[in-house]
Amino acid sequence: MRTAEGDFRSAKGRRVGFVLVLAALCAGLGAIASPGAALAGGRHQRSADVTFTKWIVVAPPSPTTNAGAVMAGVVGGDVGRGRYAGLVLDDDTTTQPGFWLGHARYEFHGRKHFFAADLHITENDTVVPVTATIQGIVTTGWMKGARVTGQYRQWDACPIPTPGNVFGTTCYQGTLHLQYGHRR
Repeated sequence: MRTAEGDFRSAKGRRVGFVLVLAALCAGLGAIASPGAALAGGRHQRSADVTFTKWIVVAPPSPTTNAGAVMAGVVGGDVGRGRYAGLVLDDDTTTQPGFWLGHARYEFHGRKHFFAADLHITENDTVVPVTATIQGIVTTGWMKGARVTGQYRQWDACPIPTPGNVFGTTCYQGTLHLQYGHRR
C-alpha cells in the first residue's frame, strides 16, 4: 500500500540520487576542462612540502620512555592550514647515546588535504637547539605511498600558543617533504 509519506521519501531519495550524479558529472567535466587542476591534488602530484608545529599534550605513561606521548599542533604548506595530531609509538635512547630514536605516527589534517605517515625520527640531543631528521612513508590519505623526509627544531619558548602543552612552552617546528619514487 502506497502512502503520501512513502511517495515523498521515494521522491526525496530520487532527488538526492540525482544531485549526487549531477555533482559527479560536474566534477568530471571540470577535470576534462582543466586536466592540470585535476592532477594537481591527486596521485599524479610528484612531491609536496608541508610544515608543522607540534607539542606534547599527553605525557608518556612511563618517565623512562616517550612511547605513548600524544602530540597536537598546527600544519601548513601544501596541505593547507589545519591541525596536527601525533603519537609516539616506540623509542630508543640507548642504541646511540645522545640521540633519541623515535617511531611515530603523524597526521596532517589540512584544509586542502589529509594524510597520515609512519615515521622514524633521529633527534640529536647533543646540540642546542635540539634538531631531528625524519624518514618514513605516507600510509593513509593524500599521496599514500610517498616517501617522507624532513626535519624539526625544538623551541624552548614556542613562538605560537601551545594549548594543553604538558611541557609548558616547549614545541617543535619542522617541515616534511613528500615524494613519489626517487628524487631526480
